[in-house]
Amino acid sequence: MKRFVPGLLLVALLPAASTAADRLTTEQRLETMERRVGKITDLTLRLDAVQRENRQLRGDIETLQYQIEQLKRKQRDIYLDIDQRLSSMGNAAPVAPASAPVTSGGSATQVTPRSTPETPKPDAPVAVDPQQMQTDYKAAYALLSPGQRRYADAAKAFTAFLEKYPDSTLAPNAQYWLAEAYYVSQKNKQALAAFRKVVAEHPSSPKVPGALYKIGRLEHVGGNDEAARKALRRVLKEYPSAPAAGLAKELLAKIGG
Repeated sequence: MKRFVPGLLLVALLPAASTAADRLTTEQRLETMERRVGKITDLTLRLDAVQRENRQLRGDIETLQYQIEQLKRKQRDIYLDIDQRLSSMGNAAPVAPASAPVTSGGSATQVTPRSTPETPKPDAPVAVDPQQMQTDYKAAYALLSPGQRRYADAAKAFTAFLEKYPDSTLAPNAQYWLAEAYYVSQKNKQALAAFRKVVAEHPSSPKVPGALYKIGRLEHVGGNDEAARKALRRVLKEYPSAPAAGLAKELLAKIGG
């Protein structure tokens, strides 16, 4: 009987020991899972924090970009205002010579079916009304004023003016302000072409020094410093007393000329 009791006790204790071992294993597994879940949660929180920081940085970058664009626009507005003030000291809007308008009283160019058999030639120039030309020019120029700053409309208005009055005394100025309208709108390619047209088609215009300086600036911005130096040196050589000469000298020193 004594030999049998230990065996019975061993048999009775085996299920309990097995259950305890299973219970410890389950607890260990749960602890391991909890640790893993904790790590995943921590990583998730860190990822959320990084994403928030990225969103904040993107917002800051967009704000800075907007502020930079505003500063660039303000700088160009200020420069345009200075340019207009300098031009007003010279002849920003020269008065066109008053040509004698065609009248109906005794004019040699009057054509009536019964009084004369002569008819105008097909390619005869259309008579220009000086007052209307001045009005159109001033209306286009006003669009560049600090009170309006309608640069796109100004470009359209000066383009229409040049098409309507290509040979007028105001054409050089209109071409220059067309270029300025492109320039302040950051349409550098169109501005460069328009400023070059001032120099090429109106070489005797007082707007040439300013146009050459702007050509230098635009070439420099475009990365073509050699062309920029060429234009700026021409200002200093040919127009040393022009207001643009001082600006040209300063920019030339900046880019190394």
